[in-house]
Amino acid sequence: MKKDETFLVRDCSTKSSAEPYVLVIYYGNKVYNIKIRFLEDSQQYALGTGLRGDDKFDSVQEIIDFYTCVPITLIDGKDKSGIQREQCYLTHPFKLEQKMLLTLSDFNLFV
Repeated sequence: MKKDETFLVRDCSTKSSAEPYVLVIYYGNKVYNIKIRFLEDSQQYALGTGLRGDDKFDSVQEIIDFYTCVPITLIDGKDKSGIQREQCYLTHPFKLEQKMLLTLSDFNLFV
């Protein structure tokens, strides 16, 4: 079952220490992949490319906890204008039982 505000954290396909994980969010019949960066100098984590916002977190769990209370802004990577944005909370952790029922095409895991 596809439910808005479902999320998971997975390993980044580039397997880089600078971008170790990806936050995957299902919202509005779309899948958003947001890189989780590791900032070597501060030993903290941050979301996205670093071009917008400068929120830093001490752990990936702290990121999840924060965005269960504060809405995260989702930007459609296919929208070249950058105008189309959504906001949602991280409400429904993706469960292992669900994972077995979905195929890669159901939950696009590519960045």
